[in-house]
Amino acid sequence: MLECAKRNVYRSFMMTSLKSGFVRPRTTPTIVALTGFMGSGKTTVGRALAALLEWKFVDLDELIERRESLAIREIFAQRGEAGFREIEHQALSEVLAEYSRPTVIALGGGAFVQPNNAELLGREHIRTVFLDAPVEELLRRCGTAVDPDGENARPLAVDEASFRKLYEQRTPLYRKASLIVNSEGKDARSVARIVVEELHL
Repeated sequence: MLECAKRNVYRSFMMTSLKSGFVRPRTTPTIVALTGFMGSGKTTVGRALAALLEWKFVDLDELIERRESLAIREIFAQRGEAGFREIEHQALSEVLAEYSRPTVIALGGGAFVQPNNAELLGREHIRTVFLDAPVEELLRRCGTAVDPDGENARPLAVDEASFRKLYEQRTPLYRKASLIVNSEGKDARSVARIVVEELHL
């Protein structure tokens, strides 16, 4: 009898708290992190998703470039990949520690495949979304990004051969994300709507 009364009081408290915003429902994600290979649309989809949900948007690579006052490729050149990954992990840790409202994060192409970042995202129960697309389409989207003489050259994929090799290495790790969305032939808004529907945001 007493136990039943306790359960009713607890249920009443929880319902009142949820309605007042005092307790956030555990099923409602407050952060969604987008991952995928270069050219998959993490930034454009991230902005579209944040606009659709009226959430905050953070592009991790852009955040790093602002803080370091250097382009990503320049950080790689000066500090190597290991140095960049340390900066990247620190930036991600700070974003996850400091957020105060629902946020969409566009991760860098290599962020999610780093074990320490994957562990951090998992520990914080972050919903992760892999934006998948065929390598041929990614190559078309990136254009001069894989041209070693172009201004947008990627530090780990400066030609088509290294681009394809890196894609093959990373894709199995991307597939460990909470949700996989095929972005082939879709615009950013369409992909954003799919993410909202699939994650019940």
